Amino acid sequence: MLRTSYFAKSARDPGAVSIARFPPKWYAGARYLSLAPAPDMIRSGNWEVFRQRYRDEVLTTIDPDAVLHELGELVPGQDIIMLCFEKERTHCHRGLVAEWFSETKGIRVPEVWEGGTTQATIQ
Repeated sequence: MLRTSYFAKSARDPGAVSIARFPPKWYAGARYLSLAPAPDMIRSGNWEVFRQRYRDEVLTTIDPDAVLHELGELVPGQDIIMLCFEKERTHCHRGLVAEWFSETKGIRVPEVWEGGTTQATIQ
C-alpha cells in the first residue's frame, strides 16, 4: 500500500520514505529526491504558483511506474509512506503526489490517520 504522512507522525515507520529535499536532521530513513521540490519552489510563498511549478517541473518529468518501482526498492516488503513536513497535505507536495498517482495510475493514496490507519476520505 502507498500512503502519505508527515515526519513528526510517521518518520519511524519501517516504510517511511522522505520526499523532502532536506528532511529533519534526526531522520535516518529512506529518501527519494525525485519527488522533492526545488528550494526555490518552496520559497515562492504562493500555493498556486508552487502547485503549477511542481506539477510542470517535477511530476511531468518522471514516470509513475518507475517511481513506484524505485520506492518499493527503498523499503522492500513494507507499505510505503511518503513523508514531508506539513501536518495537512492539502497545501503540500505529498498531496500533489497523491493526486498524480490517482490521475496517472488510478491508485488511491490515503493519508496515514491517527493510530497508524489510513483516512478514508482523502482526496
